Amino acid sequence: MPLWALFVLLFAVLASVSSLSTWAFATTVLTQLASANEYAFAVSREAFLVAVVLLAVAVLFFALGAFIAAPLRRLSAAVDEFSRSGASVSVRLPFGAPSEVRRLTSAFAAMAERVSAAHARDEEVSRVKSDFISTAAHQLRTPLTGIRWSLEALEQSELSADQRALVASATQKSKELVGIVKTLLDISSIESGKYHYAFAALDVRALLEEMARDFAPMANARNVSLMYVADAEPLPKVKADGERIKWVLNNLIENALRYTPGGGSVRITAEPRGGQLGILVRDTGIGIPSKDRDNIFQRFYRGENAIAKENAGNGLGLYIARTIAKDHGGDLEFRANDDGPGTTFILTLPLS
Repeated sequence: MPLWALFVLLFAVLASVSSLSTWAFATTVLTQLASANEYAFAVSREAFLVAVVLLAVAVLFFALGAFIAAPLRRLSAAVDEFSRSGASVSVRLPFGAPSEVRRLTSAFAAMAERVSAAHARDEEVSRVKSDFISTAAHQLRTPLTGIRWSLEALEQSELSADQRALVASATQKSKELVGIVKTLLDISSIESGKYHYAFAALDVRALLEEMARDFAPMANARNVSLMYVADAEPLPKVKADGERIKWVLNNLIENALRYTPGGGSVRITAEPRGGQLGILVRDTGIGIPSKDRDNIFQRFYRGENAIAKENAGNGLGLYIARTIAKDHGGDLEFRANDDGPGTTFILTLPLS
């Protein structure tokens, strides 16, 4: 119940009690007076006293509302604003506000200050981490690229079978390191707001058909059925950066194939969802345990079952993929399959 309603209720109760007591007095005591003039005078006096009492009660409740309800409303508005935007709003209290309300306001101000300070520290730590990642990645990229070129050149020379196998392995590892560095640079660009997009109308059906063809060799090698199930109706185009969305789908489909045992399947579909288009990548793989679901989009996070299945991976792909989806005005979500094992990832993008 709002505080003002409680005040009104209490005022109504007191007013009723005062009126009933006056009426009882008038009917039991005043009627015993012999003189009509005395009776009329007594009734008038009692009515005046009742009016004074009611006025005093009304003034009292108005003061209570001014000194208790109004400060609490201001404090409530400040709390709402702080929870919504993180902005600390000062609360001005009227003179004579109760000490309990003042202590509550001071406690809120102190809490807001501590939360703001902690948030500022977190942002500074995040900035330092991003700067370190960016600097380290830039410093690593050049020598790693040089190593890769040297190894690729060495592959063209006369080598024994064992030497060629070692060089090929080193070349592959160097390519993986260059890919990790590129991913770290993408993280740095995302967190610094420098991740640029070239938005245009994108034909999703053509893109998904291309993706299914590109991943067919990987699916065959892993004995996993990969299919794109096209809708009978033409799909509307979306407003997107084709290269970035292709990167997201690459990540989703590769993960689905990597974590699906042989004999399983990966199914790609697309469907309009209001003002957006949903792209679904459904696998029959190892799934995501409930304890990992709240962290699956965090940086560098990998579930225990994913690590046991595939040691390769850095836990950055889904973080980047969801960031790209949100930057497009869409989202990336997932759900456990209701009719069997595995997971379905849903990428939503706004229509063009």
